Amino acid sequence: MIDNLSVFFPCFNEEGSVTGTVNKAITVLERLGINYEITIVNDGSTDKTAEVADSLSNSNPKIKVIHHPKNLGYGEALKSGFYNAKYDVICYTDGDGQFNFEEVTKFIYKLETADLIIGYRIKRADPFYRILFAKGWTLSLLMLFGMKLKDVDCGFKMVKREVLEKIPKFESKRGAMINAELVIKAKKFGFRVSQVGVNHFSRTAGKPTGASIPVIVRSYFDLLKLWWKYLGKLEFFAVVFILFIATFLRYYRLPEYMTFLGDEGRDALMIRRILVEHDLPLIGPTTSIGNIYLGPLYYYMMAVPMAIFWLNPVAAAYQVAFIGVLTVLIIYYLGKIWFGSWSGWVVAFLYAISPVNIIYSRSSWNPNPAPLFALISIWSMFIAQKSKDFRWLILTGAAIAAASQMHYLALILIPITGILWLYSLSLKLRKKLESKYFFTGTLGGIFSFFVIMSPLVVFDLKHNFLNYRAITAFFSDRQATVNLNPFNTLERIIPIFSNNLIGRYITQDNFWLTIGVSLLVIIPIIITFWRRTKGIILTWSILALSIWLTVGVLGLALYKQNIYDHYLGFLNPVPYLLIGALISTSGVVSNGLVSKLRIFSPYPDPVWLIRIAAILLILTLTYINLQNSPLKNPPNNQVKRTQEIAKFVISEAENKPFNFALIAKSNYDAAYQFYLGQLGHKPKTVPAEITDQLFVVCEDPVCEPINHPKYEIAGFGMAKIEKEQIFSGVKVFKLISNPNGKP
Repeated sequence: MIDNLSVFFPCFNEEGSVTGTVNKAITVLERLGINYEITIVNDGSTDKTAEVADSLSNSNPKIKVIHHPKNLGYGEALKSGFYNAKYDVICYTDGDGQFNFEEVTKFIYKLETADLIIGYRIKRADPFYRILFAKGWTLSLLMLFGMKLKDVDCGFKMVKREVLEKIPKFESKRGAMINAELVIKAKKFGFRVSQVGVNHFSRTAGKPTGASIPVIVRSYFDLLKLWWKYLGKLEFFAVVFILFIATFLRYYRLPEYMTFLGDEGRDALMIRRILVEHDLPLIGPTTSIGNIYLGPLYYYMMAVPMAIFWLNPVAAAYQVAFIGVLTVLIIYYLGKIWFGSWSGWVVAFLYAISPVNIIYSRSSWNPNPAPLFALISIWSMFIAQKSKDFRWLILTGAAIAAASQMHYLALILIPITGILWLYSLSLKLRKKLESKYFFTGTLGGIFSFFVIMSPLVVFDLKHNFLNYRAITAFFSDRQATVNLNPFNTLERIIPIFSNNLIGRYITQDNFWLTIGVSLLVIIPIIITFWRRTKGIILTWSILALSIWLTVGVLGLALYKQNIYDHYLGFLNPVPYLLIGALISTSGVVSNGLVSKLRIFSPYPDPVWLIRIAAILLILTLTYINLQNSPLKNPPNNQVKRTQEIAKFVISEAENKPFNFALIAKSNYDAAYQFYLGQLGHKPKTVPAEITDQLFVVCEDPVCEPINHPKYEIAGFGMAKIEKEQIFSGVKVFKLISNPNGKP
């Protein structure tokens, strides 16, 4: 228990509340036997708050009043209270009576282990818009400062005077910002910060202030200024540099390099159908196996840029490039908060320059956004665990559904997040985890998953469960698709992990480097679980990455067919983040491996060996990735070539109907169909509408359109070549009807 306590109440137009608030505090303090002073800070009230406060002061010598000549804002009121307090411990709560001062004892008991105690409202009795702003503000503090507090703006706090004396003077004028500034500066100067739950009650008088749009905007400007000042210029410029590299590698001459073949043309045709015919699809693209359809979310996403830049498929590719840059940013953020700033920079940089990641960020194709949604699903689970607010699982469910609509292999995220959920449940049942809304958030996550997937459900209900039956057939026909033989599955695990994941994404198939990095990235996992055998608590980040990697690779090993790069979209962030764990001098590796190295190393601090090795590894990976950059190749100009061919066909058709066919080993004609339709000359369909002319595009190096077995050509009938034109190596033939077969 403490002997003295300074208490102050910031007030603005609280004539109906301040008397009850002050008298309640006096009763509690006198019962506790604490010598106190009470300060009422009247922040330029326009009602009778000043008169009421002066009356209270006149009746009790321990009460004083500070009058602001005009309303200066909540932040200035707090400054007046802090800097005019005389005792070593200072407590404040709002003068509106929404807190029960009896709970001050909770703060007092925390003083032995904390220098700053912040209340958090167990159940906030405020309008929805104020709660919504508070959530956004809390998330912003987490993103910018890694601040993991439940309710930084709660108006019930206790702080030791030495904190205020040692940290720099407050600069903020607004309440939302000054609360954040207090915590940020206190942590910066090494003070201990703790939290305690308090009850929050509805107002009985007065009106709330401080949540107006201008105040919110100015608070965010203040927040960015503080971030700039305390995070340091190195942090800022390192992040900007990495994002610049990521942006450049994804946007540079994108229209010339982007892929625009059959799949991209198919998507463009569907989006034109959405925007022009206002026909919203319930299904997305078909998968490469069976008659299984993905969800339509990707179409909905791409419809936005193609609506803004009317039906320009390059706009969809630009959006995918933006998603690629955003993915780099989230990887940096996770690397930073899990393993430190340097690790965040390194993993984001390596991810940004990976040729495979660059390729899949430079074209509009449905699997390409999968890494972003996979990261969001894991990140939201992490936030739920750290904040102990499991309503974040609603975002987890939505992100898994979104990733699954990019590619069905992302459904492997369900067992991954399910195991992490069971881990949290076990902690909760063993009373090692205080959580809010655990089961409510879980049900919300399940609900959000099905909401995002609902178009597919509606489609199946309307079409005799077509998709469900196809998926059932996929798993029932295991001879061709799914491998449940444990021996066959196990023998695929190492090649998938080492060759498909590490080799393709990180080491560019360099044999020795692939082996080395494959071994290195599992070191943090091994050490973490070795430490667990010694009774050390598991680090959530390493646990999550371990489960993500293990279940992800095992799930892919069950699939019998070839594993292509885009199949690993839901999994590809993992090895990068494990590299971050490996090189972190304050994370798992330095805490475990360094202590082992000291046994063998003649040097006083083997951590330098790890740092040198890490630098050499980063430089090697940087070199080999940049050497294989797709931007070193000449552009394919597929969009331009497709447009030119479409214009040539229309010109040669001379405003007459025509048929169209494509001869290509690994492509189909949707891209050409899109531009022909865009230019107002949709080809007629064989055999329903056979015309007098057939245009055949040959993408194969050896191509003979006459008597070709392709259906559109054979169905056209006897023909002869009237004209031939070459566009960037692609031949275009104009065939005309030749019933008698004469040359």
